[in-house]
Amino acid sequence: MTATATSPYGQPAPQRPPAYPRHLVTAVLVSHDGARWLPQALNGLLGQERQVQRVLAADTGSADQSLQLLSDALGPDAVHQFGRRTGFGTAVNETVRATSPLRPHDLPYAISASGYDPVGGAAHDQFGDPLGHHDELADEQFGAGTSVEPVEWLWLLHDDCEPRPDALLKLLQVAETTPSAAVVGPKLRSWYDRRQLLEVGVSIARSGRRWTGLDRREQDQGQRDQVRPVLSVSSAGMLIRRDVFEELGGFDPVLPLMRDDVDLCWRVAAAGHRTVVAPDAVLRHAEAASRERRPVDCARSDRPHRVDKSGAVYTLLVNSRTALLPYLLLRITLSTVLRALGYLLGKTPGQAVDEFAGLAQVLLRFGRILGGRVRRGRTRRPDALDDRSLFPAPGATTRAAVENLVAEFAGKTGNEAQSSRHGSVESGPVDDDSEFLEIEQFARIKRIARKPAPVLFAGLLVLTLIACRGLLGSGTLYGGALLPTPGGAMELWRQYAASWQATGVGSSGGAPPYLGVLAALGTITLGNPGLAVTLLLLLSVPLSGVSAYLVSRPLIDSRLVRAWASAGYALLPAATGALAQGRLGTAVLAMLLPPLARAAAIAVGLGIRSETAAKGGRPGWRSAWVAALLLTLTTAFVPLAWLLGLLLALGALLAAFLRGGAFGQGPDVLRSLGPRCLAIVGTPLLVLAPWSLGLLTHPARLLLEAGIPGAVGATATPTGLLLLDPGGSGAVPGILVVGIVLAALAALLRADRRRAVAVAWGAASVAILGAVLVGTTKVVPGPGAQAVSAWAGPATLIAGIALLSAAAIGADGARARVAGIDFGWRQPVAALVLVTAGLAPVAAAGWWLLNGAGGPLHRGNGQLVPAFIAEQADTVDQIRTLVLSTSNNGGVVSYSLARGAGPTVGSAETTIAAGPSSNLNALVANLVAGAGGDQADALAGYAIQYVLVQAPVSTKVNDTLNATAGLTRVNQQQDASIWRITANVSRAVIQTPGAADTAVPAGAVAVDATIPAGAEGRVLRIADAADPAWRATVDGKALTAVTVDGWAQGFQLPAAGGRLAVSYHESPVHLAWIAGQGFLALVVLVLALPGRRDHNDDDLPDEGDVDQQAAAEPPLPGSRRARRLAAEDPGADAGTDGRAGEPAEAPAAAAPAGAPAFAEAAAFQQQPAAEPPPYQQPVPEQPVYAAYPGQQYQDPAYGDPAYQDPGYAAQGYPDAGYQDPAYQGPGYHDPAYQGQPYPPYPEQPPQPYYDEQGYPVQPQQYADPQQYADPQYAQQPAPPHGYDWNGGAAPAAVPNQAGAAHDAPAGAYGSLPPDDPWLQAQQPVRHPNDEAGS
Repeated sequence: MTATATSPYGQPAPQRPPAYPRHLVTAVLVSHDGARWLPQALNGLLGQERQVQRVLAADTGSADQSLQLLSDALGPDAVHQFGRRTGFGTAVNETVRATSPLRPHDLPYAISASGYDPVGGAAHDQFGDPLGHHDELADEQFGAGTSVEPVEWLWLLHDDCEPRPDALLKLLQVAETTPSAAVVGPKLRSWYDRRQLLEVGVSIARSGRRWTGLDRREQDQGQRDQVRPVLSVSSAGMLIRRDVFEELGGFDPVLPLMRDDVDLCWRVAAAGHRTVVAPDAVLRHAEAASRERRPVDCARSDRPHRVDKSGAVYTLLVNSRTALLPYLLLRITLSTVLRALGYLLGKTPGQAVDEFAGLAQVLLRFGRILGGRVRRGRTRRPDALDDRSLFPAPGATTRAAVENLVAEFAGKTGNEAQSSRHGSVESGPVDDDSEFLEIEQFARIKRIARKPAPVLFAGLLVLTLIACRGLLGSGTLYGGALLPTPGGAMELWRQYAASWQATGVGSSGGAPPYLGVLAALGTITLGNPGLAVTLLLLLSVPLSGVSAYLVSRPLIDSRLVRAWASAGYALLPAATGALAQGRLGTAVLAMLLPPLARAAAIAVGLGIRSETAAKGGRPGWRSAWVAALLLTLTTAFVPLAWLLGLLLALGALLAAFLRGGAFGQGPDVLRSLGPRCLAIVGTPLLVLAPWSLGLLTHPARLLLEAGIPGAVGATATPTGLLLLDPGGSGAVPGILVVGIVLAALAALLRADRRRAVAVAWGAASVAILGAVLVGTTKVVPGPGAQAVSAWAGPATLIAGIALLSAAAIGADGARARVAGIDFGWRQPVAALVLVTAGLAPVAAAGWWLLNGAGGPLHRGNGQLVPAFIAEQADTVDQIRTLVLSTSNNGGVVSYSLARGAGPTVGSAETTIAAGPSSNLNALVANLVAGAGGDQADALAGYAIQYVLVQAPVSTKVNDTLNATAGLTRVNQQQDASIWRITANVSRAVIQTPGAADTAVPAGAVAVDATIPAGAEGRVLRIADAADPAWRATVDGKALTAVTVDGWAQGFQLPAAGGRLAVSYHESPVHLAWIAGQGFLALVVLVLALPGRRDHNDDDLPDEGDVDQQAAAEPPLPGSRRARRLAAEDPGADAGTDGRAGEPAEAPAAAAPAGAPAFAEAAAFQQQPAAEPPPYQQPVPEQPVYAAYPGQQYQDPAYGDPAYQDPGYAAQGYPDAGYQDPAYQGPGYHDPAYQGQPYPPYPEQPPQPYYDEQGYPVQPQQYADPQQYADPQYAQQPAPPHGYDWNGGAAPAAVPNQAGAAHDAPAGAYGSLPPDDPWLQAQQPVRHPNDEAGS
């Protein structure tokens, strides 16, 4: 029933025992739709230098030629057939159970104590277990004078793994010298990228993560070549003692496919045996199921991620100690939630569902967990070896998760850990590396210094710090248009979420949306919103310059031109003026405008050439969502940005409608481009509602921005606006940047780039026109408010970036163009423009350095009223201050009602939205005019205790207030004069007819006090605007609300006293909308973020490695990958490799003479040859492997130095990390570890790999290994092997394998690279390996 030692399938010659003759090996090969990899897997198995004694095979209902290939290669009696839903572990269990153990008399040689040792020629090794553990097997094998009993091993192989010819020999070598090891595993490399490590031992984290300790795409250079104990090894290539396998009951049938290896090896450790990794034994593994290269039929779900999740949870819960179960359940649940959230943010909701489904699948069948724990308890021994050292170190998985997150959003491809299968560990340099690392650090500094982006940021940062020298230090930053920030981020969050705003007499209009952004930034800065505002302002100049430099890369090739344009943009008058005047809105717009402009341009198709558009290439939706997100943020600070965005979106629609483009022409544009434009301009209105709806009902507010409205300093002039100077304090004079305008005008002379320059000039013209209109307009912020001048900074900023774009486009490559023209007027004009434009940012920087950024913006205590007033305002009386600003003739310019220490950030917009009280307007007018009457009592009704008149104070106002009854002058300061109401006032009072008012202690909003009994008809009066949401109770009984004095909130009090409680009842609708607003913002953020990259192809070779690309195969028909590719490309069938009209399988090669076994197998896969597609690398024919009687094999591929075993002198088990004395025994110097020599072969040049920065690195040249010299192996011919292990020549083709097609030529999307994340083709643009190796 099996292929045994007497069969002709590659067995050792009967006249001499094989290496390590007492170790009897039964190979068990399991196949499931693996015809693509099976020929090479069989080649590797039958081509072993140390042959197995028996070969068993199990086929689990394969739908391809796997069964026929197995039968032809091994004979039909050696193949066991099972149903299609049979898992790997069940197939192995049933195959082993149906086969009797090997017995010595079944072998063609005799086993004796003097059996052949290929290393030293001795009868057996005379030293103990190097891992320090002696069991009965060790005592029997190494006891003096005793006979050696045979030990049977099971060598488990997948149909998608190919062992190296010496893999079994190396495994048995470790098994021979480590008798405590019941499981020995190989080192796994990628099937496709032959230098990439997949696993060198496996563990499992407490969260269920499969842990290998490898960096993502780590290349094998011998750095992991230490024999060491591990928790588990992969079932692909696992060598396990049969007696231990049967004692433990084999694989757990609950685990059909994944994590079965970890579970089995964990039980082996619990039974007191060791699992050891033998890194000299190498296998290639395709990981076909986990990487979705073939369907998963043996589990309840066909999703590999869900199967792996459920297997991980089950393995942890059934094998961990009982005391850890509560912690594990909590850890697994928490990690599941966090991973699911990460998958949602990465736009892979399917894997988020798999996380929860896999967890639920195990927990809902808790009886299985209990049963599994009972079974494992029977085999656990007191001397179990599953200690903490076999598991990941504390914090390692968290560090790897953070690295994964950074790698996903930063777009790294180098050293970050893979999210699902691999983790990363960090190791410090040893002494030999110190000099190299020191040199490398200097080289890295030099590389950074040559990059303009960090140099530009550093230069602008230093310039800003010098210019803002007066703004550095302690205290709160405020002044100009900026109000002080509150004490903590939580206060900002409460102010943003509350519908009642305690400013002035109070209002229910809600807070401006930019408070939410500041609250989020304040949370990031450890609850300090003042620090967030400081960083926002001081870093606005350097960050705006860097953002402009980075996003201009597709437009401008010259780094010098990009650096000039970015520096000029950062130093525009609007940018420097925004910092000096404390204008948060313009500062935020300066930083976000460059990426917003690029995203919007790509979204409307401006970055796509006409020939690409004719082929159906168009941008993806992500660029539209990025533009929508950035426009939403800028609109929250600068509403004018939305208006300009609307105008530009309409212009883009009109241009596309008339002229055509990436989205077609005519009515087709409305169907294709229209939804994108609607998403861009509609998202801010939806996310920022209801505040955004107020902009539509009050269009004048579109011209305002965050902070106090009005000009700060001198207003703009029309000439200054044309020169991009919006006016105000701290703005660089426009005459200094006139070179930018001249350079933009000169760019119109470039005929070859006139269209791009014209587009930039069109945007600049619209912005300049808007700047002139805004800068010369008076705006009434709200009902009853005084008209103020609007700030034209945002409009000039947009005009500036448009003019800089035009100038940079015209200057890029202009030097060579002008040099090629005969000397004439162009050269002097070009020189003049060059000098003027080049000096523009230099002159602006010099002016800014000399004058500084101080002025209206300054640092202080954040109190806008004197300290004694602020202190009194925080008492239970909650007094207020009337702040007046008057003109020279005594008229009132503006006034405000300040609570506490004064208004804070966001208060100005709240006051504008609420509008001033008409009664308060009349009161202020009568007070300043000296109209008579009891003005002091009227002021007390608003809880006004002080009247503060800001300097300059006119004589008329001074005399009028001095003559007003009930007002007492407190003092006259240099910057203000203060009068006090003689009587004490309070926010909450009890008014009783015929009696004096009684003050009630109150807070800023709520009232909680005990009131005495009194007369009937008394009323509680609160100096806040009346609103239906006010609620009041006395001892729990609701009071009737009334309106007092036509505007104030009041409640009818009973005669009896009691506990009074007054509060403002927040509307559930408002709270629900705040939550919905946050959810919408999160959705837009997720849509704008780049999607999570698919790591299933991480084992494929790099794009430039054409030889290794040829080894990649198309997806297996019926697999999830094939169905996904078919869904992405409707023209490709799920059974093809993704190219419409091309077969998925390449024709098999004709077998050479002497290869009858695989020649017949290959005949099943012959198909008519198809013409290779353009740019496709032809795949050489695959030599097939012949059955051979009684021969040993040598592989000529081992001439490659990259794949030879490094010649480690006296190599033993310990490495630098092993300090246990048990590891220091003499056994480490056994000749078995001195390296067995191979015959020399011509060396091939090693293949380069790439480090984490993307620079090519030549692999380390190891010392020439010792050569194998045994005559038994030297005299045998070397037939062709199934795979070329040398890593240099192009790999041979195998049946059902097609070559990889190359991508489309670079530059298919015009100014944007074809792999730009904001672009997508109508046909999916895939990695070059997607078609052939996905």
